[in-house]
Amino acid sequence: MSRADHWNSRYIDKADTAPALPAELQQALGCLSPGRTLDLACGDGAATLHLASAGHHLVAVDFAVEGLRRLQQFAADLNVEVETQALDLNDSDALSELGRFDNIVIVRYLPDQTLLGTLPELMKPGARLLIITFNPDHHRQTGFPGRFCLQPEELIDKLPQLTLISYDNGSLKGSVFDSYLFTI
Repeated sequence: MSRADHWNSRYIDKADTAPALPAELQQALGCLSPGRTLDLACGDGAATLHLASAGHHLVAVDFAVEGLRRLQQFAADLNVEVETQALDLNDSDALSELGRFDNIVIVRYLPDQTLLGTLPELMKPGARLLIITFNPDHHRQTGFPGRFCLQPEELIDKLPQLTLISYDNGSLKGSVFDSYLFTI
């Protein structure tokens, strides 16, 4: 079974209720000013729906078409507009065709170095990149695969074209999420 098939089957089996975004993540997303916002690896849209409801113009990208289908239904239910794109995040050419953004968010997904390297090209001057994903505490608490968890300070030097505004090591406050906020 391919990765896409695996994720599509997970979305097909989920209840028809919009995904909830933990309050901690809602608060972190609050640092972004409304604008044209790209949500990478959006799944069925917890972060996308929150941002769209806050006035952002969303382009939501994932490779699982069933997740995107669910996201479109939830967006319609909330009366917010969201553009969805079924794309493989490993295809940097496909991402470059999306244009440039005021904000890029990656929530609960560990981007590889190739994807990270393409992000500055997608950012308008002054744009922000917010990455919030699992740290090793999530692995220890739930058994979630450790290879998908960020190590402390792992991304601090991985984006030399960007300026780090803030880094939050969630482990220091009992959170399973680390977050990075960059600007160009």
